[in-house]
Amino acid sequence: MMSAAEMPVAERAPSGREPSAFRLAVLALILGGLIAYQGYGEVLRRYRFAINQTESLPNWAFIADQANRTPHRGQMVAFVPPKTPFYPDGMVFGKIVAGVPGDRIELRGREVFVAGKSVGLAKPRSRTGLAVEPIAPGVIPPNHYFVMTPHPDSLDSRYAMIGLIPRARILGVAKPVM
Repeated sequence: MMSAAEMPVAERAPSGREPSAFRLAVLALILGGLIAYQGYGEVLRRYRFAINQTESLPNWAFIADQANRTPHRGQMVAFVPPKTPFYPDGMVFGKIVAGVPGDRIELRGREVFVAGKSVGLAKPRSRTGLAVEPIAPGVIPPNHYFVMTPHPDSLDSRYAMIGLIPRARILGVAKPVM
């Protein structure tokens, strides 16, 4: 007769100490879920999904990398604008960086230039008829950005009510996803 140690595993009587296949599967699922949750949590902490609610950009959905809050000219950013009469507090904007620290802002009439390049007109009135002022000329200070879109009705840095966006308001460099 064989000892218990010599018996094939399938023929041994359960001792209560050895995990069953079901218990191993449940444990694997729990551990896998915890690992996936940790990874998912990290993704949620690093990336932010934003929706463009106007026609100012051709894309309507963006992912902002919150670990990258120092954009370069031509990159898109997601940011929280200053309070305006047009949008609710805390709304997220997506715009393109047209000016970086050290760039000069100039006005020729109501046409706005950044670093010598025209970025569009600052209209005298909004689509709703509210009088709006253009941004003041000057040099973009450290940690501030001129943001805009090419849409003629875009509420962006061309207007004093939005102005330059401080780095602290930037949620992250954004990429369109839809």
